[in-house]
Amino acid sequence: MVDEIIAKSHPQKTLKEHIEDVLNAFEDLKRLGGKLGIQLEDKDWEILRKPCFYHDFGKANSAFQKKIRGSESHGGSEIPHNFLSLLFIEDDDELLLKMVAFHHWRNFPDLKDDKIINEIYSDVQNYIEKLSTYFNRAFTLVKRGIFRKNVEILRKYYSRRIDGVFDLEKESKFVILLGLLNRIDHSASAGVLVESEPIDKYGKTENFLLTKTKQPWQLVEISDELKNKSGIVLASTGMGKTEMALLWSDRQKTFYTLPVRTSVTAMYERMAKLFGKDNVGLLHSGALSDLLFEWENTSTDDAFYHYEMAKDLSYPLIVSTADQVFTATLKYFGFEKIYATLSYSKVVVDEIQAYSPETMAVITHGLGEISKIGGKFLVVTATLPSFLKDRLEEYSEFCITKVPKLKKHKIKLVDEPLSGNTLKNFITSIRKDRVKKILVVCNTVKRSQELYDSLKEFSPLLLHSRFVRMDRASKEDKVLREDFEGILISTQVIEVSLDIDFDVLITELAPLDVLIQRMGRVYRRFKTDGEFYPSGPNVYIFTRDVSGLGNVYEKEIVEKTKSLLKDSVLSEEQKVKMVEDFYSEKNLKETSYWTKFSNALGLIENFSVDKKSEAQRIFRGISQIEVIPESLLEREVQNLKILNELNLNKAPLKDIIERIKVKDKKEKIFVMELIKDFMVPIPLYRTRMNSLVSLSGYIDNDALKELLANVKVVNYEYDYNVGLILSGVEDSADARIID
Repeated sequence: MVDEIIAKSHPQKTLKEHIEDVLNAFEDLKRLGGKLGIQLEDKDWEILRKPCFYHDFGKANSAFQKKIRGSESHGGSEIPHNFLSLLFIEDDDELLLKMVAFHHWRNFPDLKDDKIINEIYSDVQNYIEKLSTYFNRAFTLVKRGIFRKNVEILRKYYSRRIDGVFDLEKESKFVILLGLLNRIDHSASAGVLVESEPIDKYGKTENFLLTKTKQPWQLVEISDELKNKSGIVLASTGMGKTEMALLWSDRQKTFYTLPVRTSVTAMYERMAKLFGKDNVGLLHSGALSDLLFEWENTSTDDAFYHYEMAKDLSYPLIVSTADQVFTATLKYFGFEKIYATLSYSKVVVDEIQAYSPETMAVITHGLGEISKIGGKFLVVTATLPSFLKDRLEEYSEFCITKVPKLKKHKIKLVDEPLSGNTLKNFITSIRKDRVKKILVVCNTVKRSQELYDSLKEFSPLLLHSRFVRMDRASKEDKVLREDFEGILISTQVIEVSLDIDFDVLITELAPLDVLIQRMGRVYRRFKTDGEFYPSGPNVYIFTRDVSGLGNVYEKEIVEKTKSLLKDSVLSEEQKVKMVEDFYSEKNLKETSYWTKFSNALGLIENFSVDKKSEAQRIFRGISQIEVIPESLLEREVQNLKILNELNLNKAPLKDIIERIKVKDKKEKIFVMELIKDFMVPIPLYRTRMNSLVSLSGYIDNDALKELLANVKVVNYEYDYNVGLILSGVEDSADARIID
């Protein structure tokens, strides 16, 4: 008899053990199905159980068994196991066949040659006895003709998908069942729950609100009827939109999405305190790092488990960047896992107006599809363009507006460039009025660096996206301290990421909604009805020689904004009305902003990509790459938690990486997290101006050669106070981005 049939390598598990794990996960999901609101009938659950059993039988072949055991020359058939699993399925149900064949999306093998078919059958036949012993039942392989016929049917379907032919309405059952199969399989492989018990978000949020005020407006507005509908909540900054969303989400599984990673992590920490960290997941591209280092008292194993639970969508509440959810709208192979989960979930989209017009189009289309498959959504925002509201109302059933009769911003237009020479006297004058905290916001990184250099005598703090992770975190910690006073110079990263409150805003002219977001960082502490603005202006908008026109913000939008503004006091109600009117279809019709939105909305209907990474690139509008400034290779590693895990002492990054002897996947992840501390984004076009060199060219470590080859080093200057220094023309960094 053949040796044990191995299905998984880390940790090693036999096929019998893995399938038992998968079937147990299936039973767990079925048990929770009613509580979660999964809309499957008994016959659907039975259909789902079959591929849970058969999906990995194709691993019973010599080539796979040699490969998983680490044989360098495994030889034999290279047919992917998901296709070989079809050899064991006599059922001609096309839905079942598709689920087994496409639980991995891989290129179709050439199975037309009789010799290849005979070799496959002869090889797999050797494993039948072991399989029969594993599962205490007899197995036979389907006839060759049936196998070929089934493969041909599936090949035609695969070809249509490659060509972008996909009808969600017709294929919703397949999408949901395949997605659930993948959820079950992935969670069983990772050793985590496929789903958690629902939590009472309404009850805990209600108790929290009642500690703040006797009559929370959210409790007045919400009702059981609204909880079962999709809708919009339009409320001013600080009014409690988040709490309204949590009341609405009630006991149902929920995804809470925001535009940037820093705001996602801050929201996650807030919700983990309210509901317990064992009930809340964190999901974005840097989530593992945040989990490892945000909780000083959390073990590494706990952080990894928490990360796997979030990655497998297993928590009842998941806080994430929008790309983790809405890239599925682009129908990459494997999107079914997201859509299956969304079919019984609620999705909250916070600050939708902060995205680029193309990204807003993807999200808008995605919300429509979520509605079609049974999910619900809630858009919560301080300002909502009317053209967007018009489209969302096609799928939403209610709109709640909560804007106080509050006046706290007095604006002054300054017909000058935002430059150091102008600001020196300006800031000196403002400080005479005992202003302690001044926020200066620029449209580009370059302009912010120029201002910092000109204002050094005031000891300002500079914050933008081109600091390495550890430096940016250090600066954010300083800004968030209650005793912080002085001048912060920043870019758009400040708009939706940090919960900060300044006395005065000095900003370059920008689109109307962007300016209002920036104003939200001034007098944030005032939230109820009243007039709190000082006798003089507390918002200064510099309107000449504006940076970033054309490559950060659409020139037409900025010019239209300038024509609309005047010296005045702006109430919260006026701000909402101004954005609605300004971003009407009529007003935007001839702008590139509108063209980008409408074109993207038109294309997305029949658009698909092969890989999730490509979908994320499109969704984020990625135009930059992360690199390590060469000078930082000699900078000392400060990440004590990882150094302790690797049994290493503090040393320069280059020396640390050379010493590491990688033993397993976890250590490789640790190494990558150390490297990420030293990485900073640069525009892609800069790679043509300054060649990139692989990190493997600087560090001699054969165990990490492949990993280091994908990390690029650049010789641009870097400074803790200023960040990465790029000479030449201005760039588009920090513009309406997902960070």
